[in-house]
Parts: sequence; C-alpha cells; structure tokens
Amino acid sequence: MRVISFCALVVALGLGSAAAQQTPTTTTTAAPAATVNSAWQLLPQDNLLYLETDQGRIVILLAPAFAPEHVKRVKELVKAGFYDGVTFYRVIEGFVAQFGVPEHEWGSRAKLTPMKAEFSWPVRSGDPYLLVQRPDLLAEETGFNQGFAVAREQNQEWLVHCPGVVNMARANEPDTAVADIAIMMGQAPRHLDKNMSAFGKVIWGQYALNRIRRGDTADGGVIGSATARSVIKQARLGSDLAPERQLQLEWLSTTSSEFSQSLAERRSRTHVFYQHKGNGNMDVCYPQVPVREVKPV
Repeated sequence: MRVISFCALVVALGLGSAAAQQTPTTTTTAAPAATVNSAWQLLPQDNLLYLETDQGRIVILLAPAFAPEHVKRVKELVKAGFYDGVTFYRVIEGFVAQFGVPEHEWGSRAKLTPMKAEFSWPVRSGDPYLLVQRPDLLAEETGFNQGFAVAREQNQEWLVHCPGVVNMARANEPDTAVADIAIMMGQAPRHLDKNMSAFGKVIWGQYALNRIRRGDTADGGVIGSATARSVIKQARLGSDLAPERQLQLEWLSTTSSEFSQSLAERRSRTHVFYQHKGNGNMDVCYPQVPVREVKPV
C-alpha cells in the first residue's frame, strides 16, 4: 500500500521517474503538434543553444531580456565556431560544469575583450512577473519573470542561480568575463546571485549533463588532461540547424493559471502522503518550469 500511495503522490505532483526525465524539468512527454494551448509557449530557435557533446545533447535557453550583451557575445562566438571542440575543463560534483578554453591553452585563438558585468537591472513594471516568496532568505522577494527564476530588492532584479542556470565565468574583478560558460549543477549556489552574469539555463538534456566527467575537488574541479575531459563536438543556435535537427520545445508560461495552480499545490501539500504540511514558504528553485517536446502527430 505504501508503494501505491507514493506512486499516487508522484502523479499528483506531476513528476515522472528519474529514468524517464530528459530535462531538469518535471514534464518531458511529447505533445501533439496540433494541440493549441496558450498556456504553453513555443521557444524560439534563435535563443536555443544546442551543445552536441560526447555525452549527448544539451539545450540551453538564452535570456537576452536579462543579459543582452552576454547573449550577443555567446551568439557571435557560436556562429564563429568558437565552442566547437572545446572541453568541460572544470567540473565539480554538485556545483558547476564549466566549458571553454583554459587561459593557458589559448594558443592561436584571438583573445577577446572582457565584458562589462550584467549582474542585475532595474525592475521593469511591464514585465510579466509572478511572485513566489516574500521575504526570501537572500532577497526581499523571489518570483518568475518570463519563465526565469528571479530575485528582487530595492528596485533591482537579477537571475537566481537555480540548478541549470548558466553564467559567464570571470576573474575576481567584475568586468572580466570573456567566453567560458559555467552550468550550475546540484544545489542552488545562491551565493553567486548578483555576483555573476547569468544569461540562460539548461532546459533539455539533463541526462547528458549528469554524465559529464567530473574533476577532483582537491584540484578545484580542474581536469588537467584535455583527453580526460568531456567534449563539446559542436555548438549551434537552433536557427542555424536544419529543421530535422531542431527540437520543437515549449514550456509552460509562468503567468498561466496552470503554473499558478501547480505552485499552490506544492505549497499546500494536500496529498495524503504528507504528514507534515510545511509552512507554505517556497524556494523559487523548487518549482522548475515544465518543458516538453512537440512532435508531429
């Protein structure tokens, strides 16, 4: 009976088995192409970054609304083939997978101009914002803005470093990011909030990310031998791929009644499985936005 009750709980929360998940979201089933539901939004191919790695495909949704200059830089580098053949050279279990070209391996590559940080921006009253928690542990409040988890304080907003979020690696000085990209893994490293320029998040291919070769924590996760690292064989924007190589992905709008209902269910914990109902507070990184693939009927 316990197994049956737990299965019912999984269904009630809209969660699939770990083996079935293809992305860091809670929904991975295919949707008929003919289905029309305004709650689900088709993601534009020109903001989808496809990483074809030796462990499988990873797809990153870029966020030009929040870090336009970093997204512009990444798109330029992708089109120039900069990330083709680069490696995940710093990978720390439960924290980060960083790829690009270590400084001592630049060789003949032209050194790029460091970028001005895009840590935060003024709150825009016209943005479709959904409040999740006030107060938050590390900010005045947190919520969702156009599908991305954000925090707000004193009229400033920034992307929250939930698992799957990507930022541009930098040195100690704020305006030193160049090209290397770091993907957050495991626990949410909120200490990076407003300290790094976050510009997107992984929405597909969590299975491949989980298989990236790890480094030794004693060495800061750095994998010294290039042959021991996982490789990005090719990086392309979806808009530059042939249609048959694109994934038609859509996610649930964070301003939809369906998404709000899912938040309410997670807050209340009304299912009989829960003996402790909690206090109604919610970590903004807990309710991942569902993503699904649209396939022809």
